[in-house]
Amino acid sequence: MKCVQISILARIYGNVNADETIGNRITIKKMYDEQGNIYPFVSARAIKYAIRQRLREKGFEIDPFYKEGEQLKDSGKPWKYVDNDIFGYLVPQKGQEKSRRRTAPVSISYFKSIRNTPISTDFAGRFPRENGSPNIFEVEVADIIGRINVLMYEYIGRPSKYDNEEWENTISEEERRRRIEAFLEILLIERFVLPKRANSLNIPEYFFATIVLSESGPLPIYDFIDYKIVDGKIVADIDLLKNLIELLKNVNTKKSVHIIDYKDSIPKNFDEELKPATIYRRDEIRRVINLIRNWL
Repeated sequence: MKCVQISILARIYGNVNADETIGNRITIKKMYDEQGNIYPFVSARAIKYAIRQRLREKGFEIDPFYKEGEQLKDSGKPWKYVDNDIFGYLVPQKGQEKSRRRTAPVSISYFKSIRNTPISTDFAGRFPRENGSPNIFEVEVADIIGRINVLMYEYIGRPSKYDNEEWENTISEEERRRRIEAFLEILLIERFVLPKRANSLNIPEYFFATIVLSESGPLPIYDFIDYKIVDGKIVADIDLLKNLIELLKNVNTKKSVHIIDYKDSIPKNFDEELKPATIYRRDEIRRVINLIRNWL
């Protein structure tokens, strides 16, 4: 099955995905390893929520959910609601009936810090307009440099063998391509405004993205996306990218490798060394989107 794998190295600062409030402190979502290192992250659910909101702004219909008792449920209409199509759904059924479901053709990972990342505390407060005591609280913040990984299968806009029900309606090839293009525009050009915020603006700062088009399923690309700091600047780990390209040369499948360089993270003198990968600069992103849309 055709698929597109995208891995983006990016940076976000702040409390971009609040976890819980402990006392007067708003914590940030984070993971720990066995050495006690801290890896703050943004959940895939938060990223999908942001993408849904942007798709709505682009004129697509988004599943409003329906209420059954006290429970909100997916509508399960991928021909009508773009998020049911792209991100899948699960509609539980009563009794012995099988649940209606669609396995998502687009999977999105956590946006997780690659390195151990210190957590800082930002003090904030609400101050009365007139006389009175201020309400002081703390907010955990972090400077997160991490990866977001995306996997896109070719059955966007189409029923698949992973669905356990027939579609009531089909959509045109033009609408299917429109959905693919809109999703890629949000992911690669517009990015997304993360939802867990009050008056701050959290938009990821992209450094570079690696994209692999494969005709026979996913390939092991995600572990090869990393960075180094050279003269105070974040740059791609070129040695890892070379290793990835060399590995893919030995994979017996049709595939192509494309790299978007957003912030001059890949010095131009490495373009030849990274062949057969194609390097695109930030003013060429539309070419990549058209390539993926037409290929899928």
